[in-house]
Amino acid sequence: MEEFNINIGERIKRLRHLKNLTLQDVANFTGFSKALISQIENNVVTPPISTLAKIAKVLNVKMVYFFEEDLDFKEYYLVKKNERKIAYREGAKHGYIYEELAHIKNNDIFESFIVTIKPEDREKKLFSHDGYEFMYIISGGIKMFLNNDLVVLEEGDSISFSSKIPHYAESLNGKDAQILSIRMRSVDVKALMSSIKKGE
Repeated sequence: MEEFNINIGERIKRLRHLKNLTLQDVANFTGFSKALISQIENNVVTPPISTLAKIAKVLNVKMVYFFEEDLDFKEYYLVKKNERKIAYREGAKHGYIYEELAHIKNNDIFESFIVTIKPEDREKKLFSHDGYEFMYIISGGIKMFLNNDLVVLEEGDSISFSSKIPHYAESLNGKDAQILSIRMRSVDVKALMSSIKKGE
């Protein structure tokens, strides 16, 4: 029978690095000491379920993540241009085409897309959501509606804004516009720490 060996400490360390957290960050959010987190990552200490649950909450994964047999710990995620997957997002209702640029498992920190906006007549409906956005115009141009403001962006221009601002974009001059779009998740650190302390 093949031996089933799971390295929980290594998985915690790699996931922490992926999320750009230090040992001290994890210690602060969990209430455990930095030394204990280090010992767990180096397999000096095997964490009890209650401890692992708090670490999982800070790293924003389910407990099962640490026990899956087929985890693939790559340090890079390559997507060739002809292998981009079409993703559905809110803007798809307005005719935007989202091509996913990263397929990072358990990543809820950011999303990255090539967005194509076609010059079609459609309802101008502003929409908003949590987080932040960065847009870089690869080709063409867009009119960006940000609440009551109108901003014109052309090839090479970029913009960043809180996604809570009602926003909408349409292409310029009857031509397709291509945009590099990066969406960052908004994290309420106080709420996160409060839920960890309550053991929710």
